Amino acid sequence: MLKPYHQLTPRGKVERLRRLALKALEQYDFEVTRLSLITNSFNGIFRIDTPTNEKYILRVNLPEGGHDYDSVHAEAIWLEALSRDTDLSVPHPLKSRNGELVVEAAVEGVPEPRLCTIFSWVPGTDLSKHISTANIYKLGVLSAQLHRHAATFRPPQDFNILCFDKVFPFTEPVILFDDKFRHLFPPERRGYFQQAVDWTQEAIDYLMSCDEPMRVIHNDLHQWNVRVYRGILSPIDFEDLMWGWPVQDIGITLYYFYEREDYQELRTAFQRGYSSFSPWPEHYPGEIDAFIASRGVELVNFIIQDPNPEWLAQAPIFIEKFGNRLVTILKNR
Repeated sequence: MLKPYHQLTPRGKVERLRRLALKALEQYDFEVTRLSLITNSFNGIFRIDTPTNEKYILRVNLPEGGHDYDSVHAEAIWLEALSRDTDLSVPHPLKSRNGELVVEAAVEGVPEPRLCTIFSWVPGTDLSKHISTANIYKLGVLSAQLHRHAATFRPPQDFNILCFDKVFPFTEPVILFDDKFRHLFPPERRGYFQQAVDWTQEAIDYLMSCDEPMRVIHNDLHQWNVRVYRGILSPIDFEDLMWGWPVQDIGITLYYFYEREDYQELRTAFQRGYSSFSPWPEHYPGEIDAFIASRGVELVNFIIQDPNPEWLAQAPIFIEKFGNRLVTILKNR
């Protein structure tokens, strides 16, 4: 009898997922010379090498956070459209032998079937290793390019994704204010978090009432989801895409720069880059800051319910660190 998956070591889990990945590859028409793990910190990400020296990415999707067939399939559809309609360097989804953008595979020892997708290889290294005002200017341009394409994108009828019409748009329950986490949220900190939730909801209510229609947003465009190669920025990891507005997307991007000493300089560079391609989408001062705050609140809610023990162990440190940052954000609103 096989040992339960959740009791395996990280290496043991990877070996099981690798067998599942090989099972998924049976549904495609190319030969594989090597299948090697890149990461299994969330999804299982494998590199595929072929006899013709081509490289691909195979993603074994973790069935959490609303990443069901509809969302994974929608991701592939938008990437197809971006590849077809723009000159952007984005991963291109590959179709299976049967013409499917998403396949399902299962093996004994992995507790549920997993959705699998294969994408073209995107060369380069993470933008996080190349932070400069020049590159963040380019990131602003890239963000604007994605938003402009999304404004004209007409998805098929089976394009079903989540909607950023509430503070916590993913499928996880909202538990950060539950009594069992009271020790992590003393009264003053809890008050700051509640202020952030209320502030974000007010910003969403405004967006819902204005004439600007929703569009598809990347919803996770940060410096670890952008590759840099020969001066070109390539966005990757579109799995969190949802209906929303550009200001929400920008808030998420800027959240990951906020604690840096050069934050204002980088934000200015990003805005200059964006505005060189499209009008800056902020409707009123502080609108984007509300979505910077909401990103942190959302991450806190995610971390405290993640089954990964490493994430849970870091939760108190992350909550204290973000709580201090949130105080600054709220004071500057």
